[in-house]
Amino acid sequence: MGHCMRGGPITSNGYLNFLREFRKKCCGLSAVETVRQGAKLWNRLSCKQKDKYRLMGRNARPRRRRCAPKRKRRSCAPRRRKRRSCARKRRRPRCGKRRRPKRRRSCRPKRSRPRRRPRGCSRRRKRCMKPGPVTANAFLNFLRAYRRKHCGLTPQETVKKGARRWCSLSPECKRRYMRQACKMSKSKRKKRSRICRSFRKKRRC
Repeated sequence: MGHCMRGGPITSNGYLNFLREFRKKCCGLSAVETVRQGAKLWNRLSCKQKDKYRLMGRNARPRRRRCAPKRKRRSCAPRRRKRRSCARKRRRPRCGKRRRPKRRRSCRPKRSRPRRRPRGCSRRRKRCMKPGPVTANAFLNFLRAYRRKHCGLTPQETVKKGARRWCSLSPECKRRYMRQACKMSKSKRKKRSRICRSFRKKRRC
């Protein structure tokens, strides 16, 4: 035996009253199947048979509506405040404001104070960029020293102006930065190059 659905209450709708009896007879069907099969049988019924279910709603007793619980009316009388057991601290009476004695005007001439510059016109120190570590690249080592000398430039301007300055340098001036690059390089191939070898020979001498 399949599980039977609940019949439900009697209503003023004849079709729903017919479905109420149909659910009790046909057990084991789903809700969708009961509605489909019940609708087919309802259409096959004659008008007299349908009137039987329509009159069921008239004979049934009307349901009483549950009223919401009534709220208690608030009394208009003012509420009494509860007295606190702890005694309140008494505030000290405020004294009258003391008047400051007026200063006597001196006959001496006033000293002229130096004028202060407005906030917008104050001179700001040029902010220098961080030089960075020594690397195996000679040009980057040159930029490291160039940043220290030329403060207040943006990173793009420092690279542009530094590159122009690097191109204008003589090979003798570039050797200093190449020597730093040879010291920091870890590749054996670079250390075997002619430039790095030339620095070694000079040291031996």
